[in-house]
Amino acid sequence: MIRLQREPCPPGVIRLPGGRPVAVLLASVGLITTLLTIVLAVVPTDDEPHKGLAVAKVIGSTCLLVGAGIAVFLTRSRRRET
Repeated sequence: MIRLQREPCPPGVIRLPGGRPVAVLLASVGLITTLLTIVLAVVPTDDEPHKGLAVAKVIGSTCLLVGAGIAVFLTRSRRRET
């Protein structure tokens, strides 16, 4: 989003009002919101009996999903090269 602000706008595309400063602000808000959500998802509730296990499950499943996404990406990129 930020890089696209310096490229010419194709016909029929509506640019974000405010230009680059607003794009940087919106991208920063999105990044901070996402990071805060990830941190809060790892924190177990007070009534959780096995806090370590709950944290390990969240982190483990996150790593599994990210790893699956990377595997799909690498598989598709290798198929495109051949």
